Amino acid sequence: MTRKRAQFSPRVISQMVILAICRFAEPVAMTSVSPYLYYMIAHFGVPQEEIAKYVGITFASFSFCQFFTGIFWGRASDKFGRKPMLMLGLSGTLLSLMVFGFSTNIKMAIAARCFSGLVNGNVGIVRTMIAEMVPEKELQPRAFSLMPLIWTTGSIVGPVLGGFLADPITNHPSWFSGKPPAFFKKFPFSLPNIVASMFFVIGLTTGILFLDETLDTMRDKPDVGRRFGGKIIKYFRSRSHNHKDIADETTSLLQSESSSVLNEEITTTQRQQASKPQSAPPIRDAFTFQSSINLLVYCLLALHSITFDQMLPVLMAYPPEDPENRFLPFKFAGGFGMSSSQVGFFFSIYGVIGMVMQIFIFPPITNKLGALRCLIISSFAFPVIYLLTPFAVILPEKLQQPAIFALLMVKSMAGIFAFPCSTILLTNSSPTLRLLGTLNGIAVTLAAMGRAVGPAVGGLTFSLGQRIGYLILPWWVLSLVTFVGALPVLLLVEDESFAGDKKKAAAVEEGEREEGEGETEGPVLK
Repeated sequence: MTRKRAQFSPRVISQMVILAICRFAEPVAMTSVSPYLYYMIAHFGVPQEEIAKYVGITFASFSFCQFFTGIFWGRASDKFGRKPMLMLGLSGTLLSLMVFGFSTNIKMAIAARCFSGLVNGNVGIVRTMIAEMVPEKELQPRAFSLMPLIWTTGSIVGPVLGGFLADPITNHPSWFSGKPPAFFKKFPFSLPNIVASMFFVIGLTTGILFLDETLDTMRDKPDVGRRFGGKIIKYFRSRSHNHKDIADETTSLLQSESSSVLNEEITTTQRQQASKPQSAPPIRDAFTFQSSINLLVYCLLALHSITFDQMLPVLMAYPPEDPENRFLPFKFAGGFGMSSSQVGFFFSIYGVIGMVMQIFIFPPITNKLGALRCLIISSFAFPVIYLLTPFAVILPEKLQQPAIFALLMVKSMAGIFAFPCSTILLTNSSPTLRLLGTLNGIAVTLAAMGRAVGPAVGGLTFSLGQRIGYLILPWWVLSLVTFVGALPVLLLVEDESFAGDKKKAAAVEEGEREEGEGETEGPVLK
């Protein structure tokens, strides 16, 4: 008998699209900064030899502050629901984005980044929502590749937006007839942030009106925004003479074909009981051996990946060194001397190719090899990439940009496999669904510390390497740290998904749990 391939239900697809719209603004805002941050800090009057250090500090400040609140947002989402915490994070990030764009000194810019980190735990919350929407292991590679795909798509738009719109008076004098506006003289880097804020407005509006709660204990609670969104849908459906019933705003968006019958049989009394906030299990229960190793791996992965992404634009923008000062093969410094628009263009092409790989290469290869094997391969590819990166500077000029592009492509492929696979393994190592938000909150917290330490130390070592004439210093230190960080991956095992956990819980509520738990665990859509 031929078994049918598991498929996403239309309901889940629509909710994942809405979640993607909510998430899209953040990668646009984050990646739009890279092309112009070097020039922004120079505009603040920071000496050239100190710019790389402050670029690292500015990048790190977001993650450093996120470290202190990541667990809080995870626990809050387990208690109060995923949607309100997600909307709150988007609102805070929108506010900080505008403050950053209108910063007039380095302290103000760093403070804006710090505030953004304090109010934003959305990475873990979005990951938790995806896990609750799609518990089936067969569907997880495609489901968990969605958010990296959104990040990749945003990383196409962001660098173009940042590189093209930053400092328009300098980069686009033809835009202004006569004397340039005083506004752009005072706030030369405000325009990309103003445009990026529009994506947040779209995401917030879409989420408030159409995104449903995924936490089991809160999904039946009345949602004013969702109710209004339902009325909007009904209005346009009536205008198109489509009289099909629209699911009420209290209908679960997590129903799959395998669990809809159970959910439909839950009585009104049980729904009211389920809608009451419940305390999540103690945090200590989240730390099993496998979940702890997964957390360590994810933290180190975040550390070295963001450090590379922060140092490379600085290297691309840094002025070239006089070749007479070099003593090859190891003593050389300088950079490529690219403009912000060139840097933005490079990273946008990098994003386009990454998006193609995310859609067409990642799911089939991960389904064939498994998440763990893909994570191991990509983890040991990173150190080689970082080791080779600085030598692109000493290549003949016509080969420099192709070399950087090739390194970016290999790094992109490694990252496209590493992050979703690490997320799948971490999610499936959760002891229970009731701790999933907490576990992802812990992951965000630890990854935030990695993203804070990495760019800060990377910026310091980059500045030190330039001063002493050894550009290889920060890259080789990064390569060594990455290799050591890849070793714990060898201790991981590929656990089964928790697809059966929700069905089992529903069966318990109905009093229908059978003695043989093997019949209720791990259902996979066929």
